[in-house]
Amino acid sequence: MLFGSLFGALAPKNAFSSIDPTIQWNLVDVGIENAWNYTQGNPDIVVAVIDSGIDFTHQDLENQSWTNPNEIPGNGMDDDNNGYIDDIVGWDFRDDDNDPSPGHKHGTFVAGLIAADDDNDICVGIAPNVKLMSLRFLDDQNKFGGEDWDIFEEAIRYATQNGGDIIHMSIQACGIPPNPFYDAIKDAYEMGIPIVSVTGNIPTCGKTMVHYPGNYTEVIAVSATNQTRGIASFSCYGGQNEISAPGDNVFSIYPDTWTPQTGSGTSFSAPLVSGAIALILSLNHSLSIETVRSILHETSIDLGATGKDSFFGYGLLNVSAALEKVVIEYNKGKINSNETKSSTSSTTIASSTINGSILSGIIGILTPTIFLHKRRLKKSGNR
Repeated sequence: MLFGSLFGALAPKNAFSSIDPTIQWNLVDVGIENAWNYTQGNPDIVVAVIDSGIDFTHQDLENQSWTNPNEIPGNGMDDDNNGYIDDIVGWDFRDDDNDPSPGHKHGTFVAGLIAADDDNDICVGIAPNVKLMSLRFLDDQNKFGGEDWDIFEEAIRYATQNGGDIIHMSIQACGIPPNPFYDAIKDAYEMGIPIVSVTGNIPTCGKTMVHYPGNYTEVIAVSATNQTRGIASFSCYGGQNEISAPGDNVFSIYPDTWTPQTGSGTSFSAPLVSGAIALILSLNHSLSIETVRSILHETSIDLGATGKDSFFGYGLLNVSAALEKVVIEYNKGKINSNETKSSTSSTTIASSTINGSILSGIIGILTPTIFLHKRRLKKSGNR
């Protein structure tokens, strides 16, 4: 049984008792009650969200934005020499400016699932203490075309080279992306950055396959489950599917809206996995990608056929068991490893045993074509 005490400075701002299980059933289903006994996230952990932009003026996201530590706001200069002027909270790759505010509600909905800080009884994210980097890529219709692969690649490289600890992409494409895009994926992976995407939910692209970028072996592809822990009717699946999470009729937030909103799609199951990884890294930032993936695999709740299968991957995300595994097996019984980014003092716990997007539209894409890169970032040798 999981150890159930709250730990001093790590006690959550958002108590589990404040969650309405009929509203945020998805968090209940992945075991958030016990997970939050360990951490609600370290604010030094940054999830780079490549999407349609994030509304950081929303009351549940106003404290969640990453801030570029090496850029002076509003001086019209590229202070950190990264090729972007006044990129304080991220970048708008769609319009090529420093205002990555939303052109569509999809990105804010995704951001809320990861890190909404519920001080107003709306919704709370799975990791409400971590920070979000907003990288706007999708257009105002929540779509992108074959001519956009170069800016998609650039967004990945920006996240890789500017402090992203996790790259989240609730984005799917029909067809195989061009090689330079895959190079950006591989570079991020080689630098130790977990990359999370979706299995997809565009049936015309083929429902029995995981769509790109989720189809890459470097990317953690997430399928969607419903409230009965079955595969969601819209969810694509296939051999590259790694894990599943709730994504059918889930609640989050929209820009300029102060009541919970609903959405369905693998776009909204994948953020729970990105948030879970953020919590894992909050406990121990030194863990490798393969160790993180192994933790997710070994602690998931097996659904469907025994073992890994094409519908659920290794099973349903179990964030409570994942965090307990980190503490017991990798942190030697301490909440914080000495190698994490946290400055919080370590706390020892008792040893225990682990018991064994569809909003108003669909993300679309044309057949991919290789295009010249508009702006190339220099590859950094370290993070």
